[in-house]
Amino acid sequence: MIFFSLFFNALILNQFNMKKIFFVSFLFQFIILFSQKNTRIYYEKNRDTITYYADNQELFPVSFVFSAQPELENMNKPEAFKMTQVLPSKSLKNKIAYFVVNDKTKRWAVKKMPGYLIYIGDITLKTYDSGYVYDLPFPKGKSFNVYQGYNGKFSHQNENSIDFSMPEGTEILAAREGLVVDLVKHNNSGCAEINCANQANYITILHPDGTFAQYYHLKQNGVLVNIGDQVKKGDIIGLSGNTGWSNGPHLHFVTYLSDSKGDKLRTTLKTLFRTGNGSKTEFVSEKKTYSKNY
Repeated sequence: MIFFSLFFNALILNQFNMKKIFFVSFLFQFIILFSQKNTRIYYEKNRDTITYYADNQELFPVSFVFSAQPELENMNKPEAFKMTQVLPSKSLKNKIAYFVVNDKTKRWAVKKMPGYLIYIGDITLKTYDSGYVYDLPFPKGKSFNVYQGYNGKFSHQNENSIDFSMPEGTEILAAREGLVVDLVKHNNSGCAEINCANQANYITILHPDGTFAQYYHLKQNGVLVNIGDQVKKGDIIGLSGNTGWSNGPHLHFVTYLSDSKGDKLRTTLKTLFRTGNGSKTEFVSEKKTYSKNY
């Protein structure tokens, strides 16, 4: 059986008055409203100074990438304007820039603040814990085949993702500890065509080193965690399924760093796993079966 998978990276597109999240993957795009209160830019005026701030009330960092420098009239920038700025999660009043009047006797203004893109995650992050050893994402005593591995020929071209072939309803365990930042659980259908891509159930977890993991194709109501939950390695987080762009029951597992470049807006990562009785550490390979006895 051949498994096809479509997985999404989140890009928030915002040019001051646009509040939408664009989930982009391959050739497919979905749009949902993004609450204005979650991220916003605003300014405060204090005598001869205008200061711009940004709030990020999301559970994850976000990266603002500005398209140009601000256009000023009779004002100066005491500090260089950074084209890329990262806002920590759950943070308020992050200073983006401030401008000071040159000559108070003349007209002065911020003529134009540049448009910007907002990416989920810290796109400046280039280093991570590459030696971290993940647990296989299924229970002790189980064995499953890796039908499609890194750079697979079907849907993993140029992508470090793994498809574990497994029956629907198999318990899915967190391969690493982290924070649940996104999920979908209501879908109950799937097919081998791209038009089913938006029907997948999944969980996204943010790891302590800034990487993300996604667990895809879960069954309807097979998400057993909530957004904001802190999960430990080995916690049961879901039940496998066959939802979304898929023609057979399996679990798609991928870890990545957010990236502002490329069609998928992420850099997928190879992950080391404990296999067998837990004494062996390795990168799993396509067409091989792996047992978990720890």
